Amino acid sequence: MPLSRAQSNHMRVNTTITTDLIKKILGMWKIAPDHVSLINARGNTHWKVQCRSESFVLRIYGRRQTASSIQYELDILRRLRDRGLPVAAAIDGVAQYEGSAFVLFPLLPGRPHPRENERQRRQRGRILAELHHELGALADLGQRIGWRQADEVVAGGESRSGRWRSCAIGMTRPDLVDGIARHFEGVHSRLCAAGATRFPVTVVHGDLIAQNLLFQRGRLSGILDFDSAHCDLRAADVACARRSGSDEVARGYLDVIPLSDAEIGCLDDLWRASVLRYALQLLDRETITGAAVSELDWCVAQLEKTRPFQR
Repeated sequence: MPLSRAQSNHMRVNTTITTDLIKKILGMWKIAPDHVSLINARGNTHWKVQCRSESFVLRIYGRRQTASSIQYELDILRRLRDRGLPVAAAIDGVAQYEGSAFVLFPLLPGRPHPRENERQRRQRGRILAELHHELGALADLGQRIGWRQADEVVAGGESRSGRWRSCAIGMTRPDLVDGIARHFEGVHSRLCAAGATRFPVTVVHGDLIAQNLLFQRGRLSGILDFDSAHCDLRAADVACARRSGSDEVARGYLDVIPLSDAEIGCLDDLWRASVLRYALQLLDRETITGAAVSELDWCVAQLEKTRPFQR
């Protein structure tokens, strides 16, 4: 099948990716690689591509996504690059081969902090706030197809608990299903009481953890992984960067952008809402594998150990 630009609205994952196929794909960009090496294969799969003095990253989208959802991410990257931010915008769009979507990015310089200290966590919070200033100009993008705000996710989850209890995972691991269902109910109730539906909304990064920031000679050189970018409560993005209790991240954000007392008081439950979003994706699969059960165990552990922000 000849290579072509992606036109269909749905992308299928091709599970047989060989080095020869990668070289063929790279021909779409007129690149004859000197070396190709796998970076990671979790979620999306990425390869490092070396061509003379230039380095690139080739991605194949590993989740079932619509072309419009992929384009949403690429539009964000392009517009942030045009605004002067250190992000990797796609090189000449999406290539399609046998239903799989491939995108080529420049390889950004630098490395993440190997072990964040408190000062670096606070710095990450400030970077997130500065990123929000820029993402606020992208409100015209609207919501990403297939995504909902954190408060909307928990509003619909508890109604599915009966079905989860009656399926195989509910029979073999009722503790998992009961724990997740309990948190859906509790988080929804508390967010409603706090008025979360009225919290400010912006385009969010969705996962600004330490590994998604690159530094070179002490300066920020790259912001990675906009795979979870969508419209959401701004406090939910702070919560996802803070996770279960990295309060210095939230303090760094507050150095730049103030949050209301209600937003600050919900940071723990907004992280739980993000975890519940992931749990929902796992539980809604037709078949729940052993790996998915391990991920659900991680979800329950996060739900239990997350603590409120300490002022």
